Amino acid sequence: MDIIEQFKGFCSTPSLINNEKEGDYKIFEFPEITVSSRLIKDLENLNHPRNSVLGKRMESFFEIAIQHSERYKLLDSNIQIISEKQTLGELDFLVYDEQEEKTIHVELVYKLYIYDPEIAGELSKWIGPNRRDSFPEKLQKLQERQFPLLKAPETLPYLQKFNLNPKEIHQELCFKAQVFLPESLQNKSLVHLNPNCVRGNWYSFSEFRIKDWKTNLFFAPKKSDWSIPPEKNIEWLNFEEILSTIRELFEQKKSPLIWMKTVNSYSSFFIVWW
Repeated sequence: MDIIEQFKGFCSTPSLINNEKEGDYKIFEFPEITVSSRLIKDLENLNHPRNSVLGKRMESFFEIAIQHSERYKLLDSNIQIISEKQTLGELDFLVYDEQEEKTIHVELVYKLYIYDPEIAGELSKWIGPNRRDSFPEKLQKLQERQFPLLKAPETLPYLQKFNLNPKEIHQELCFKAQVFLPESLQNKSLVHLNPNCVRGNWYSFSEFRIKDWKTNLFFAPKKSDWSIPPEKNIEWLNFEEILSTIRELFEQKKSPLIWMKTVNSYSSFFIVWW
């Protein structure tokens, strides 16, 4: 799939957090980006093994977006803090905001969550499609490990290279996400999170199999393409072919994202293996 479409999809993915702050951290104002020939050239140079992982790919997209923005200047990225040969952690980005005239430590998150109504606690219901993570777990990691790293004594020598004082650096969160609801709750109001992040529903395999969708077309995009809207796809499978693909992914305990094309519409949804 086109890496330019992946990048555009990343940029257009909304912030999951619906207010200006999350805990002690302000929500980062993502810049408007124009896709120029120079930006496209930078994107085409991203074919590196580290960028095959979705999170790392999105970090590279964020870096390129900042480099091509009018408002921000990238100071550094993926800053490993090492003490006595041990890696304590990583600062995602140091950015200078020329509009606000301030230096920002930005932590980036790009997630796809489904809503499981059977889990206790409203925010805890938002989990990864393979049940390996959740929204509160990620927030806890950010607040207890990733953001505090800026103020750690081991980070100071690194910041001094830039003549930066950690007390004068603002900390902001860029938390982009796509979320998926059970079909029975597809009209649910998202009180705590941004409703613009809702991209579709999720189904069990048994629910999907009995759908009256036999004449529709389907595709299971690879993870690096999950930021792309389904209407950009050109390769499609019939119902029986997608069932076979889903079964293969289930054997690996993977819940696939599925794109569907009808006569007059496109949609995205997850099929969960559990």
